[in-house]
Amino acid sequence: MTRSGIRSYLGIVKRQFREAPASWLAFSALLAWMFGLYWSDLFVARSFTAQFDFLQLRALWLAVEALTLIAAYAGAHLVFSRSAPIAVGAGTLLFAGTVLVLFAPAESASDGLRIGGVVLTGIGGAALLALQGIGFARKGPKTLLVNVALALAAASVFDSILLSLPHALQPMIVCLLPVVCVALLAVRGPVDPACSELEVDAQGAASRKRTLVVRIVALPLVVGLAYGLMQRLTSDAYTSGAAEVNVATIVSFFVSAIFIALAALFFDSRKLIKLVCFVAIPIIGIAFVMLPLFSDAGEAAQAICIIGFNSFYFMVWALWAGDQGGIALSKRFVLGLFVLVGAESLGSFVGMQVVAAVRDSGSTLAVVSLVVVYLLLMAGIFSFDRSGGGMREPQTGQTEDADVRQAASAGAPVLDPVASNGEVELADWAKRYRLSAREAEVFELLARGRNRVYISKTLFISDNTTRTHMKNVYRKLGVHSQQELIDLLEGKHESR
Repeated sequence: MTRSGIRSYLGIVKRQFREAPASWLAFSALLAWMFGLYWSDLFVARSFTAQFDFLQLRALWLAVEALTLIAAYAGAHLVFSRSAPIAVGAGTLLFAGTVLVLFAPAESASDGLRIGGVVLTGIGGAALLALQGIGFARKGPKTLLVNVALALAAASVFDSILLSLPHALQPMIVCLLPVVCVALLAVRGPVDPACSELEVDAQGAASRKRTLVVRIVALPLVVGLAYGLMQRLTSDAYTSGAAEVNVATIVSFFVSAIFIALAALFFDSRKLIKLVCFVAIPIIGIAFVMLPLFSDAGEAAQAICIIGFNSFYFMVWALWAGDQGGIALSKRFVLGLFVLVGAESLGSFVGMQVVAAVRDSGSTLAVVSLVVVYLLLMAGIFSFDRSGGGMREPQTGQTEDADVRQAASAGAPVLDPVASNGEVELADWAKRYRLSAREAEVFELLARGRNRVYISKTLFISDNTTRTHMKNVYRKLGVHSQQELIDLLEGKHESR
């Protein structure tokens, strides 16, 4: 990790603290709400009906979220273009649903109200999750990971405070968290448009179709199923009312924040898939291995699984944000969320059958764990094998020509693609003028005639960061525009 890379990372963190704290604080409020209502044992006694227990209601909540997301897929571009009314509407549904779940009378006649509340929280939660996720994704993959890490750390603090409050006050605070989330979204600053709805040519999209399927469907499907199944297999940790599950979940959130912060620090779009496949997935696998070996380690296994799933969940967000496939950012993001949430819900329902079988056979859990670990490992190997080159700059001449046409249509000057000896010469220029590693990358793309939007997308950096690097390149080379830079290079070629 170079010093310039560390400085760039710290710059992103400082910028999110100073300029956009409302965004990640709003997300932390939503995460704290999820913890209070569905991820802890605080309200197990309140969140059940004559037909459904706590975990079944949570599976229903996830199923409603999945249905909401797939319905939103058709109009995904509206999720962000009309963010204000969507946020207010989603927050209202979330507030109303939480009130029904927590304060509906205990009589069986009121079971319908509680189930209705779960449905409302599913609709509102899915809308807010998609809205905030797309907002982070539009800032670029690295900034997305920084925001998520900050939100997870803040949510850990909020959850700890929630646990320390009097029991009578806790439900009211949980009900107010959606209001806090929407209020923070209302005051957040403008979103960096660097990654908004950028597309590539149809030929480039076709070449990446397999990668998109793996990252958005196949890999999230397997991991979501595994996590949903794990939640059901460790159900005793919830139903027993043990306070340890709350502490374990909070600690898991904080450790997940550390993992994601490190992923952002060492972010490399071509290596992030390795982190997803060889870090997050094995962590979940370890949790499954623990289940048959340590029957009384439900809380520990659950905590390990939460760390692995959270790490996977948000690292794959960064993959969706930075992927150069031909599907619009908002659509691929909503589709990926649908697969993750839907698979988690399905895994929970499958887990109900597994739990029933485990009670009759002590070997069933070991067999299930073995199968899940095998599937996780195969999913990781398959994903790594199939998507190794999906986020690199296109190298084929056909795609290169399409990119040149795209740059020309945007008004940028165009040069012929640089030959191998030209690349060496550009590297000599970068070294001569003491350009940093990132400035050298920007310099090479500028020399190729690429415009600012293309550079931001290719290097997975924000538009403001691209502007800064361009200014530094121009200053060090003593030019004032891209055309002057190209003229300087052409003059150098002619002098030879």
